[in-house]
Amino acid sequence: MILIRYIFFILLIFSPLKAVESFIKFKINDEIVTNIDLDTEYRYLIALNNELRNTDEDTLKKLSRESIIKEKIKKNELKKYYQIKGSTDFLDEVIKVFYEKVGMKSMDEFENYLDEYNLDLDIVRNKIEIEMLWNKLIGLKYSNQININKELLEKQIEKHLNKNEFITEYELSEIMFQTNDNINFNNKLNLIIKDVEEQGFKNAANIHSISDSSKFGGKIGWFDEKQLSQSIFDAIKDLEIGKISKPVRITNGFLILKIDNKKQKKITMDRKKLLEEAIQFETTKQYNQFSIIYYNKIKLNSVISEL
Repeated sequence: MILIRYIFFILLIFSPLKAVESFIKFKINDEIVTNIDLDTEYRYLIALNNELRNTDEDTLKKLSRESIIKEKIKKNELKKYYQIKGSTDFLDEVIKVFYEKVGMKSMDEFENYLDEYNLDLDIVRNKIEIEMLWNKLIGLKYSNQININKELLEKQIEKHLNKNEFITEYELSEIMFQTNDNINFNNKLNLIIKDVEEQGFKNAANIHSISDSSKFGGKIGWFDEKQLSQSIFDAIKDLEIGKISKPVRITNGFLILKIDNKKQKKITMDRKKLLEEAIQFETTKQYNQFSIIYYNKIKLNSVISEL
């Protein structure tokens, strides 16, 4: 019976779309969300993280709803500042980074991949543009609040340069979460660990992480140890590949990291380049934290109306 249900579930996801009557499910401020929007988001999330196929349908529907709500709230805010056009050279570069992140090598290959999930490229372009403009807005609003301790970064670089010829590079995935008090923290952490064990880290990231990386199963890429803060490095330095860290306290919550891979890298003696890389990493981390803060702020002022 379980096998039959699973086969039916896969056929339901990947069979060609038939004409479906569109009707409004709910509104977010002035943005309408239809059953078609939810179905598209459902397939979009699976396209970004194939392991979600193994997640139960109710969880996937909940994820799709939360994801589309987040997108519409961002879009509503962005319309105050930008026109969402969908056709710029910079957007094409962002899309290239996006499809390379899911393992594609060209736009044609990406479009063919989307066809497998009955997804239109223009719809995906629109979603990527919203994220691109959102990052631009966060940059404009918080650029004067970025606080980089260059002296500390320089000391960390010197320590690595003086230690030996090689440093470790880590390929990381993350789950970022927030709680209100210690009781909620323990409950939340236990739930995350349970889902990591039962469904895998990628699916747990989709379900629990508040970071934008959640759509990609938490994957954030390669970092060498000199780019990482001391607290993060201490949490992962002794972990084997495939293992996860204990929660690390960050500005707006907690971070659980998974070691996807690691390797040794010869240290370059170019101190200027090393410092630039460390500054870029720290800047990106702070912008991500400001992004979550700003989103939570505007979400409080958003009205979700069931229809």
